Amino acid sequence: MSTAPSPYPAAVPGWLAGGDRRKVLDLGSGRGSLATMLVDDGHDVVCLDQDLSAVATLADQATTDPVPRWTATIAGHASNLPFTDRVFDVVTCAQVLHKLAPGLALSEIARVLRPGGVIGVVYNTRDDTVPWVKRLTRLVQEYDPSLMSGDFGHGSIAALEESPHFGEVTRHDFRNWIAVTRPQMLAMVARNPTITKLPEHERERLLDQVGQLYDSSARAPEPLLLPWQATCWRAEVDHSQITFGDGDDGLNIALGF
Repeated sequence: MSTAPSPYPAAVPGWLAGGDRRKVLDLGSGRGSLATMLVDDGHDVVCLDQDLSAVATLADQATTDPVPRWTATIAGHASNLPFTDRVFDVVTCAQVLHKLAPGLALSEIARVLRPGGVIGVVYNTRDDTVPWVKRLTRLVQEYDPSLMSGDFGHGSIAALEESPHFGEVTRHDFRNWIAVTRPQMLAMVARNPTITKLPEHERERLLDQVGQLYDSSARAPEPLLLPWQATCWRAEVDHSQITFGDGDDGLNIALGF
């Protein structure tokens, strides 16, 4: 069982995957946050990411962790999945659906799902109903109005709802509180792509303001609790408009489970 803090509430992987042990493809696994939770829930997980460094890191974790990790780590694109037809029970997308080409990716996801299989999507957004979070949001949105948006990624669900390859989309929201230290908050703001492009003096000014906000809001030595909302969607595959091939074209990866 992983002991690392999770960015998602404990109930999220169970709601996305459902049922007992499933064969799961986790698209855009990144650092493996959701994949780790799925493994801890007893599922067989294949991680796929187009970032080679992320794949290498995940592969290292799979071999060095004291407990079994994911079944495989693969570099690839969601629009051309290197798997045979109807091999997975669940395909998960955590924080990545908006980055995919929906017309290509959703048909590929449907192709690799078994009959009755589901796609599970989750987006984690900060909840700005807490006063200090509202202040932080105002600070960063001076530089980019889209930062810390409460509906980040939700627009990509429209493509899923309109796809002929999936049935009705259901939604569930989960609340989560994550402890954040002063260095962690500064790093969270500093690594945002918009912030990294600022002139150095502007970036330092913003980070100084963020540090002051933290100092005035936290009750030392306790860290601040950052409220998140994990919004999840799930839909069952519909194969009625998919023509399956004979499996001879392209690369097929043996999954070993």
